Amino acid sequence: MESALINAVFAIGIMCLANLSPHHLVCSKIDDSTMVDPVRFVNYEDMLKVIHEPEKVIIDVRNPDEIESTGKIPSSINIPLNTVSDTLASMPDDEFLKQYQRAKPSASDELIFYCKSGRRSQEALDKALKLGFSNSKSYLGSWEDWSSKQK
Repeated sequence: MESALINAVFAIGIMCLANLSPHHLVCSKIDDSTMVDPVRFVNYEDMLKVIHEPEKVIIDVRNPDEIESTGKIPSSINIPLNTVSDTLASMPDDEFLKQYQRAKPSASDELIFYCKSGRRSQEALDKALKLGFSNSKSYLGSWEDWSSKQK
């Protein structure tokens, strides 16, 4: 579990060092080799608070079969990675409400993405930022971190 978190942090750090992020992350040092943007990432302790804040939208970008076999973070909705852009950009408000039992987020709402280990959630974050969802974030460590700490 920790190795997935380390890998996610390392990958993000490489993106920062290489300036590959489309939203030009302002990176800060976590340790001697890794840098992440603290504004764009949340940790387990943050998530414990966010699950009780209904105005924030927690989005699980894993495939439905993954969620069925493992469970999900409370109050999250499932929008698989391959549908994130279309869902956020063009799904009608009434259809979003019907499918997810919550209002479709606006560009100013806080979106928090997670997946299994953090790779797909980073990709979803990048897509959301490109669409103008400027308060989007990713849960560093994602499901592996959450499930390991819920035991």
